[in-house]
Amino acid sequence: MNNSSQSSALSISSIPQSSFPNASVYMSQSSLHDSIHTVTDPNSPEVLKQNVQIALDHVARIQSLARNCLHGVQSAYQAGNSPAHTTAELAALMQALRTLAEFLRQTGVGAYPMPPAPESQNASSIPPTEQQLIDTTAREVQVLYERLKRIQESNTVAVNLLGGADTVSRAR
Repeated sequence: MNNSSQSSALSISSIPQSSFPNASVYMSQSSLHDSIHTVTDPNSPEVLKQNVQIALDHVARIQSLARNCLHGVQSAYQAGNSPAHTTAELAALMQALRTLAEFLRQTGVGAYPMPPAPESQNASSIPPTEQQLIDTTAREVQVLYERLKRIQESNTVAVNLLGGADTVSRAR
């Protein structure tokens, strides 16, 4: 039965659209039906790997555009340099950045913590363990807490000094 449905789909696709006016509607419904069954889980590791690779491709393009923009700005006063070309490169860079940001937002890849790429290919980058991440986060939270505590203590001292100045001026 499966072979017969495939062969009928193949024979319909081989018919010119002019001889079968509703072929495009049927084919779009058929491809939609097939895509429903072949869609993978958007949270699967394969989709994540594909999305990360696409994001890395975007980043490589952005780096290239940024280098071109930097070169255009650095050589702005040299003969033969076109400000319009540099402006176009900057516009393309801004659009590429917007596209990357939207892609990261839509796919959720931007929410994942990504360690920086190693400077050289020889450097091994071992992802941190969960315990290391917990320890790092705890240290960072402690530092932020201590900073906030010092700010609050400084604010209290300032309020007390200002409050003391008010009482002295009221006594006079």
